Amino acid sequence: MKFGCTIIFLLALLVSITNAIVYNPEIISPNEGSKWRAGETYTVQWSPMISGQSIPEEIKGTIMLGYLEDGSMNENLHWILAKDFRLSSGAQSITLPSDLETKTSYIIVVMGNSGNASAKFTIRASRS
Repeated sequence: MKFGCTIIFLLALLVSITNAIVYNPEIISPNEGSKWRAGETYTVQWSPMISGQSIPEEIKGTIMLGYLEDGSMNENLHWILAKDFRLSSGAQSITLPSDLETKTSYIIVVMGNSGNASAKFTIRASRS
């Protein structure tokens, strides 16, 4: 009986560890030197690997746009740019809203079951 309980406990532990993997990929682009323009289309790129393992095909992602302000921890994530794409793809095309103001403190956050923010980068207002 003790052996059976031990096996069940170990299986439950294994399942919980598997479910505890955090998918927050490293963002490759945009980076600190990126200069994007409001209203235009770009490709957000990230690493499709987490701790040396490929992100499973069934994990879906969301890309959000925000900005940082001096003295605040708030990421101001006001815009969803893409959702329900395969995080394992490593890239997703997005179109920026056309009404963004020029800032040098924008960030992209790629989320799986957690989020990872890019370095701050520049978005210039549209040319309209």
